[in-house]
Amino acid sequence: MYVGYMRNVRKPTKFTKLLAKTTKYHGIDLAFFHPEDIDLNQKTIKAKILVNNKWVQKEIAVPLFVDVTTYSFRYKKQIRFLHRYSYFTAGKSIAKHKFQEKIRDDGEFADLLIPTVTHSNFNSLFKFLKEHKHIVAKPNKGQKGEGIYKVSKNKNKYFLSYKEDEKQITKRKLKRFSKEVLNQKSYVYQKYIDSTTISGDPFDCRIRLEKDGKGEWEVVKYLMRIGTGQKVVSNVVQGGSVSEMTPFLKYNYASNWKSIKESLIKLGNTFPYKIEEVCQQNLSSLGIDIGIDKAANLYLFEVNHAPGTEFGEGAIATVKSDYYKYMLDKLS
Repeated sequence: MYVGYMRNVRKPTKFTKLLAKTTKYHGIDLAFFHPEDIDLNQKTIKAKILVNNKWVQKEIAVPLFVDVTTYSFRYKKQIRFLHRYSYFTAGKSIAKHKFQEKIRDDGEFADLLIPTVTHSNFNSLFKFLKEHKHIVAKPNKGQKGEGIYKVSKNKNKYFLSYKEDEKQITKRKLKRFSKEVLNQKSYVYQKYIDSTTISGDPFDCRIRLEKDGKGEWEVVKYLMRIGTGQKVVSNVVQGGSVSEMTPFLKYNYASNWKSIKESLIKLGNTFPYKIEEVCQQNLSSLGIDIGIDKAANLYLFEVNHAPGTEFGEGAIATVKSDYYKYMLDKLS
């Protein structure tokens, strides 16, 4: 029995191999393939199957259940073809501003939202900056913390921060930045939330979730991601470190760490279901990034429908394989 595992890379990663080993405990073979490995005419797939700890290419029929990521949806012909024969673990992601609108309209988790507007021109940037003084500009569809800038205004002085650098700029250079960077792709602005450690490094809490063997959401990891030396983002791909939730909160929020921890746990147990509801999609993996300001208020930074597996690989593989078994039993 096969479960498809479609990714936009040509070679299986170490995590894919671990996952393939784990699924075998359920009598399931993980069939790894790239969208271009699908033969639309023959209705078959040239997949890689783990046999005796080695990847072997086999031509297989289209699996009933396929683990996909939102990044695979750029292959429109292949996605349309698979939709006729398979059930997917995820749907196409929606833009940040549309997701925020849905959460705001629903109301239940609206208090998590950060003031956000879509970039249209320099005037919209300047108006938002004048109102909030410190803002973050981020791509409407981005990943791994790329392309995120912080812009600040202090009287008639302007500051632009990116990764590890911060520089003072003139209003004319800010206008050029708007034209040469923000106008080149879809950007949104958000009020800057001072989610920083005692040392001044930006951080967030990544709530990493997977669907489990009962088809329910399970928190695999609460991970505090610290952008050591960074000016804007806490994504460890950009450089930084990670910490367990409890010791991090005890150190940085000594007087109210317990209430913050309880709020994060409650959020992990409830918010994923609301995300599925407002997006009108059945999902299987989520990364929810939460910022915490100095007053211990929680803010939603990002919802990632295709989160990484860098931390907690063993636990992620176990929960994923349990969900595969659940879905195959349900669909067969």
